[in-house]
Amino acid sequence: MPLKTSAGGLTRRGFLAGAAGLALAGCAPGEGSGTGPAGDFAVTVDGKLGSAVLNRLPQRVIALGFGQDADAAVALGVIPVAMAKGSSTPSGIQPWVEPLLGGAHPELLRLSESVPLEQVAALEPDLFLAVGDYHLETYYDTLTRMAPVLSYTAGPNLDQWPETTRRIGRVLGWEDRAAQAISETERKIAEARDTAALADRTFTVSSVGGGQVFTKNSADDVLAVSLARYGIRLSPTVTALPSIATKGIAGVSLEMLELLDADLVLVSYQNDAQRQAFEAQPLFAGLPAVRRGSYVALDQAEAQALAFPSALAVAYTAEHIVPKLAAAAK
Repeated sequence: MPLKTSAGGLTRRGFLAGAAGLALAGCAPGEGSGTGPAGDFAVTVDGKLGSAVLNRLPQRVIALGFGQDADAAVALGVIPVAMAKGSSTPSGIQPWVEPLLGGAHPELLRLSESVPLEQVAALEPDLFLAVGDYHLETYYDTLTRMAPVLSYTAGPNLDQWPETTRRIGRVLGWEDRAAQAISETERKIAEARDTAALADRTFTVSSVGGGQVFTKNSADDVLAVSLARYGIRLSPTVTALPSIATKGIAGVSLEMLELLDADLVLVSYQNDAQRQAFEAQPLFAGLPAVRRGSYVALDQAEAQALAFPSALAVAYTAEHIVPKLAAAAK
């Protein structure tokens, strides 16, 4: 899992990003599964940076946010003409999105630091989805001169996934599908929670890279909120740690790895070599959780599913990650 740093320290997007190292295939909402909403379409959806005002059903949607925007659109049957390219899979598309593209090939944008404005303008968008865009403030005004922009309400990757799904459903004209997607995801969460029986366990979730270790330390973080649905909670040891410049993330030195111990210890890595080197650290190998088999190594796609929750990513977590946690907790 790439760790991106700046003058102020690790960025939110860098933590547990998985794909954060950071042909015009467009379709109308619902294409391939019926026609779009009938009748006149006019909607205004407010956001922190301004309102997205649409007077017609969008046909050429660009998903700029990291994960959540494209995830929500695809979940509702809308294939963006372009979306952010990830690095956690060879294709640049997450495993919970790729099967739903139906052979379409959205243009993949490299959006690690900024939006390639000329490239997106050439795509002639009629809507930007940007609820997860970390750099939106720097070019919001420029984008609004091209097309309406749906921004976040609290901040990038701070809005909870059901709210994001509903808001994107409104601007795409598929509020009913958004409600269905939320309901289906909630069902999968409930099934996984009942099967896993993880109630009252503590966990830590950390990222390793460049000889450094960073761990989540805020129970309000979207990752911690998502995992809390299964009855587990961040260890009080890490929630007591001070954050680095990036809120919700604490630095842990290699000499203090005992701070990571909990009922469940989750760690993500940039590559296998890094994983092997970290697992060989005596202090890490000696953690009680590691010794009893309650340690789970996360691959890059799993790390992104946890760090950037959407209806699709949360369903992926319920189906693929929670069973691993349940097995590690036994």
